This record gives sequence, C-alpha cells and structure tokens, in this order.
Amino acid sequence: MNDIPDKILAKKFEISSDRVDFKERYDLRHLMNDFHDIAGKQATLYGIDSDIIGEKYNAMWIVTRVRIEFYGSMPRWKDVVSAETYPLLPGIVRMEREAVFRRAGGEPFAMLGSEWCVLDKTTGKPKRPVQVGYPADIPHASRAVMSEYTPMRFAADESDYVFSHVARVSDLDLNRHFNNVAYITLGLDAFSSKELSADLVRYEIAFKAQCYEGEELRVYRRPSGDGGWYVYCCKTDGTRVFDSLVKLK
Repeated sequence: MNDIPDKILAKKFEISSDRVDFKERYDLRHLMNDFHDIAGKQATLYGIDSDIIGEKYNAMWIVTRVRIEFYGSMPRWKDVVSAETYPLLPGIVRMEREAVFRRAGGEPFAMLGSEWCVLDKTTGKPKRPVQVGYPADIPHASRAVMSEYTPMRFAADESDYVFSHVARVSDLDLNRHFNNVAYITLGLDAFSSKELSADLVRYEIAFKAQCYEGEELRVYRRPSGDGGWYVYCCKTDGTRVFDSLVKLK
C-alpha cells in the first residue's frame, strides 16, 4: 500500500448495534454506507460534492462498480475501527476511488475499490471531470492497490431465479433511484442465514441500470465455478440491473 497518498480522509468510529448483522459482525451494507460517507466528505473538501455539482453543473455522482477484499472476520459490535479513502488519477470520464478499513490496532480488515462517473441530470450522459470543476492538483494515488474486477458476462437463466422484489419508497436515494446499498441488501437476500454465517472473502457489484419506485426486480443466483456465487438482477423486461459476485470462506 505504498502508493496511498499522504493526504487522505480518515474516519474513526465504534461499531454500534444497528451496524451489525445477525452474528454481531460489522455489516457489509453499513461498511458501504461508511464508505459513501467519507467519500462524500472528501468531495466536499475538494468542492465537488453532490450539492455543488448539482447546483453548478446540473450533474450527479454515480458509482458504477465496487469490489471489496476481506482479511479475516469482520469486526464485531463495540469494536473501534477506522476507514480511509483517497482518489486515483481520473480518466477521461471514469474515476476511481479506494478505501482501507482498519481494526483498532491498524491492520486492514477490508480493502475497497470503486469506479465512479458524473452524469448530466437532464441527458443522463457522462460529463468529464473537468466539466464539473474537478481539481487536478489534489493528492491522488499513482496506481490502484486493489486487484482487477472479475468479468461477469453471462446471459440471464430462469433456472437461476430466486425471488422478486418491487421497489418501494424505503429503497430510494436522494435522486429517487433505487439506492446502491439497497441493491446489496437485495443480493444478500438470495442467501440463507446459514450460508451468510460464513465470513466474506470477496464481494463485487457492477451497477448496470437505474431502477425506480414501483418497478419489479427479479433476483437470480448461480455458482461462479470457483466456490463463489454470481447474484444478478433484472427488470421484468429483461433489463440487467446489477451483477455481483459473493465469495464466502
């Protein structure tokens, strides 16, 4: 992790009872919420948060892919942990951001990589970073610490079908789209509590399409062939909403 820049944003917090799963472990969904929180705070420091780019440029941040590697069991209720985040050098349209989650002693328990872009609210088309005031002189990591994303290219198969869910108000984010973390919840519901009693080793999700209140989502699951599972989701018209990979110990 020598390529992590010196100037990063860190957050230290105690894991409360509302942030753990049924085994009192720090929950993946709350880890994602904490990542969004520190990423948003750093964007505010640089003058490119959602409020600013929304008002000035009619634009919004969209996360397109996330991958997380886990080291050992997740921390537990009442443990004190910290999180750090930093951006990588932006591309023409795509931008990447990583985060490290650490135990109280400083050793990492999760490493997160993510891919982002900025969309025009009216057209839905991507904007370049320079078009929304992205500052080129902020500290960036010179290269990614995380490994590459897993290719997830396969057709939907009805034999993989697990259950359906209709998007409700509680699933929506500030833009009235189905919330990214709600997608994670939806995908994890394809497993039983017995299966999810095992520790996570790797988690990936690629967001393919937006979903809105009232739309029905069909959730599917199939073996990945290497001990993990692909969990994916489609609308009733066949539109792919997300692909994910779940690997358990």
